[in-house]
Amino acid sequence: MSRTVAFLRGVGGPTSLKMSALREVLASAGLGEVDTLQVAGNVVLDDGGRSPREVADRVRGAVREAFGFDLPVIVRTHAELADAHARNPFADAAEGRWVQTVFLADPPAPGASLDVPADFPEEAVLDGCEVFVRYPEGIGGSKLQAGWFEKRLGVTGTARNANTVATLVAMSA
Repeated sequence: MSRTVAFLRGVGGPTSLKMSALREVLASAGLGEVDTLQVAGNVVLDDGGRSPREVADRVRGAVREAFGFDLPVIVRTHAELADAHARNPFADAAEGRWVQTVFLADPPAPGASLDVPADFPEEAVLDGCEVFVRYPEGIGGSKLQAGWFEKRLGVTGTARNANTVATLVAMSA
């Protein structure tokens, strides 16, 4: 049986979480066997028949109650995550860590557009509830971070690189 992936947005620095404690809290919240990847809020769990929105609400509430952090949570089923990975037009780029998917919590606002300025080296494609971004000069100095997309599209998002997405697809299978 495939599993579900929850992306916690903003994990790190003042909102850092110990992944072992996070796994314990989420398992206690009825989310079954919980696995994490890295220390960036990538969680693979059992949805127990709940919708992605219900899972997001449950994870967010458990994190808020246990750790005091109200972090946005974006959820994708295994099938949705695998589909997003397959649709990424930059997935075959030589450097997977410089290709990101910005997972959006909701569809973009009607009429929202994604126009990357012509003088930016990055390429970005909006497709459904994901934005696929290629950073040919690296991510660190880019102005096109998740917040840039959130502002233009009117929705919350969180980014993961192609290598991480591929690993999460395998973990949730």
